[in-house]
Amino acid sequence: MDFKNKYLVIAVRILFGLFMVFSGISGLLAGPNAESIPAPMVEVTQNLWASGIFQMIKVTEILAGLMLVVNFLPALAAIFLAPISIGVIVFNARLAPAFIPMGIILALLTAYLGYVYWDSYKGLFERK
Repeated sequence: MDFKNKYLVIAVRILFGLFMVFSGISGLLAGPNAESIPAPMVEVTQNLWASGIFQMIKVTEILAGLMLVVNFLPALAAIFLAPISIGVIVFNARLAPAFIPMGIILALLTAYLGYVYWDSYKGLFERK
């Protein structure tokens, strides 16, 4: 199977981008007191909201998601989302293990985009 198939890349890029836009917007609109937040995550989420970190993460999700949807610097968007996807896994593993599969899916999609756009990243790993 050709993992760099043009149509597969487009589908993953757009669906992942839309998911991140939706996640960012819904997170900002829900705020720190959303009823859908699992009980162990409420206090941490409120603290992240009060510090402004939560909003920064959600705005980054929205911007990077839009970049993926419209195909504007998608390799850069994937770099923006990499620490967020790892953070989701760690956050969920510590506070809400039932949500780890979603974090793993996000990390896999981010890794896939990293694989697809690897040629854009090669220069970052060269010694000069």
